[in-house]
Amino acid sequence: MKKIIFLFSLTLLLMLLGASSTSFAGKIYKWTDSEGKVHYGERAPSGKAKQILVPQSRRYGASPAPKPDNKTDAASKFLESVATERKEKKEVADKAAKEKEIADKNCSNARGRVASLKQGGRRFTVDEKGERTYLNEADIQSRLKEAQMKVEKWCK
Repeated sequence: MKKIIFLFSLTLLLMLLGASSTSFAGKIYKWTDSEGKVHYGERAPSGKAKQILVPQSRRYGASPAPKPDNKTDAASKFLESVATERKEKKEVADKAAKEKEIADKNCSNARGRVASLKQGGRRFTVDEKGERTYLNEADIQSRLKEAQMKVEKWCK
């Protein structure tokens, strides 16, 4: 209880000091002495001092941050930000799922190609005329290496 009273008294004292400093502020003068040093003070030592206009600050410190008009405005802004965040997270998750689906499909195709090439037998391609051209062993091994590289790429 004593701490609460102390903190309340301290807060009240600080508020009063802040209010009194602006209300009791006097004139401030600026002058330069014979050595060229600039001085400031409440009393001017000679007639050469110039009065400085100091803008008065608002009482009790800086201006407060703008507050919502009422609690419903604050609640609606909060709900709007939550909805936006959820939408962004859903878009990121959807994109990741689509990329995973593509990777899985490519992985399956690459594994099937490797299995087909390892199976053996005669392999051929069809040219523009529709004629079959049979692959020799070097072509098959080259295509097998390409397929294995694709398996490594897509099947992580």
